[in-house]
Order: sequence, then C-alpha cells, then structure tokens
Amino acid sequence: MKKIPYFLLVLSFGILAAPLAVGANGGMVHWPPQIYVSQTDQNAIVAWNGTEEILVLSTNWSKPAGSGEVTLLKTVPLPSNPSEIKEGDTAIFEKMVDVLNQKISVTWGTAATGKGSDSKAENAPSVEVVFQKVIGAHDVTVVKVNNPEEFSNWIDGFAAGKKLEKKQISEEFKNGLKSYLKRNINYFVFDVATLSDDDNTIKPLVYRFSTRYFYFPMLVSGVSEIADSETRINLFLVYPDTMKLPPSVWQGNVDYSVSDYGFEIPLTNSELKGVFEPLASLFYGDVSVRRFQMFGKLSKIDKDLMLFPQLLASNLKVGMRSEDVKILQQLLINEGFWQSEASITSYFGPATKAAVMKFQDRYKENILYPLGLTGPTGFFGPYTRKYLNENIFVGAK
Repeated sequence: MKKIPYFLLVLSFGILAAPLAVGANGGMVHWPPQIYVSQTDQNAIVAWNGTEEILVLSTNWSKPAGSGEVTLLKTVPLPSNPSEIKEGDTAIFEKMVDVLNQKISVTWGTAATGKGSDSKAENAPSVEVVFQKVIGAHDVTVVKVNNPEEFSNWIDGFAAGKKLEKKQISEEFKNGLKSYLKRNINYFVFDVATLSDDDNTIKPLVYRFSTRYFYFPMLVSGVSEIADSETRINLFLVYPDTMKLPPSVWQGNVDYSVSDYGFEIPLTNSELKGVFEPLASLFYGDVSVRRFQMFGKLSKIDKDLMLFPQLLASNLKVGMRSEDVKILQQLLINEGFWQSEASITSYFGPATKAAVMKFQDRYKENILYPLGLTGPTGFFGPYTRKYLNENIFVGAK
C-alpha cells in the first residue's frame, strides 16, 4: 500500500469511549494528492490535582476507504516540560464510562447529545529539543521554544527531517502559537504517527506535567489545517473532591454548541485506580468527575480551556508585581482581551490595565453597574475579583 506522508499541523485530543462509525460530518479539508482527511472526534480525560496534570489524548479521523496510509504530524502545547509521556489504550476511557455508569442512572456514551520564566535565558537556542523517543506507534519530540520568530523555520526543518511534504504555515496558526508563547506556554509536543488504510484511530498518548491551572489545549486545533472539520469534543474533567469548578467551564465562542452538564460525579480513589492507576496516583483522596462536551467546526474555537485558582484577596493596580498579576495576564490573553504584543511579565502595567478595562466592559452588568459606574476603570478591585472567583476561577468547596 502506498504511503502518503504530508505535514498536518493539528492538536491531538482524547480518546473514544466506544467504537464509532466514522463518516463525513462535513467541512472536510482537501489534501493532495486528492486525499480528504478530517477529524470526527476529539475526546480526553483531563485530571488535575492543583499542581500537576495528566492528559490522556487521542483523535479519530475520517478518510476515504482505500486511500492508503497517511502520516500525521500533530502538536500539543504544554505549560511545562512533561515529566512522563507513554502510550495508553482506549480501554482507559471505556473503563471511565463504565465506572460512571455505575454511579448515575444517565448513560454516558459517545452518542450523547516545567514552569516558564519571565525572560529568555541568555544564549539559549531558539528551539531546544528536550525529549525525543519512539513510543509505540508515535515518534515523539518535545521542544522548548525560546524565540517565537524562529519557530516556523524550525517546524519546516523538522517536517523535512521526517520526510514530510513541506506545507505553508498559515498566519492563523502562527498567531495561535504566539498566543501560547505570550502565556508562557512554550513547550510543544510533536507527534508523528501513521494512520493505516483500515484504521481511524491511533493509540492515545498519556502526558504528565506540572501546571498551576486546569489546562486543556484547544485553540491550536482551531487554527490548524483541519479547522474546517466538524468535530465532537468529549472531555472528562477529574479533580479533588475538595475542589469546586465554576458553574460553566466554557465561556468561549457562542457559535460552538456546548453541553456543560454542570454536575459532578464522586469517585473513590480506588474506583479511579480501576480506570487507570496513574490517574489515581495523582490524588491523595477521592475525586469528582465532570463531563463537558462541544460540537461544531474547529475553526470556531477561540481559546483554550484554562481554569485558574482563585486570586488572593488583594486588589491589583498599575505598578504592582506579583504572581497574581501573572495569573490575571494569562487569563486575559486566553480570553481575548489582551491587545499587546508583549508576553506575561507579572508586572501590572498599561497593557494589563487596558485588558482589564476590556474585561470589565464585557461584563459591566456584574462588575461596573453595581458600583454605579458606566465605564471601566482598569482597577482590579473587589467586584472584578468577585466575578472571576464565581464564574471563571476554581475554588474550594
């Protein structure tokens, strides 16, 4: 069978809960030589204990029968250098579905509706390879990006080294990469795997890494070369039972169909261990699981899923420097209120004030009007913090 390698920049999400008939959902992308490839499902188990996260990631694809093997290059942005990457199995997700079905009467299936720094290290290479290994069907390379201007050239060279056809990297994808780098998300996993003629799924990878926030990368898929795909994203969020998520975990583009079921299912640590032992090792006690589902064109995704810990009780204003300011800046960039070309610095300057003003104006009914204000101030005070703590930030029960 003829092997057709080409350069496909796309995020690899989770795994399927059950076998799915993969067909044309519309919005397919046309690839030479006359091969159409699209995503049909992106699903994941995302587990976070407050300081460390495990992602179980895979993707289902659709392509014409008899089209031969296709080599895919996928990229996953991460907030730190992963401490572990290994191959998983779709049975992990199936076990999660089974254990949840034992807890609730509703059937849950697929048919249902390293830390960044503030400055670049001197003499550091523009793109630094920090990990490289063949893991099962995956040829995995992890890089740390120190100079975003050279990243596109590095990607071209990497693709050529893997004997993949050179692709023109779109401005949308470049801008998406800049968004990650601005937020100090500067580790990128490049995963080269082959999709055989008969298969539509490749075994998932499991990533473990440090992070100060609940994180699931989505924007990179929305700006990738398969952005026209109509895709279902099916997530299981796992977190300590002492932690409380906001009422709605997604406040992104309203054009994307979202089903945030809003309720959580308790699991004991032993039950979680039965799903996948590494997940249980992430937690000292019992956990809660919350389901989150989206459907639509990937191009409608305009941000990542980032749930931050609550800010401290102090107010924030121009001239201050703190870790709280850094968290605020990451949120403002991800939510689309940051207009500056600068990256996060932990310093509350004019760029941060301007972004806070845009945020306050967007939610003025909750932030400004109760204070009798008609316009934003850029001062991060009690009402702005209260809105974030109640609607966007992760809190304690």
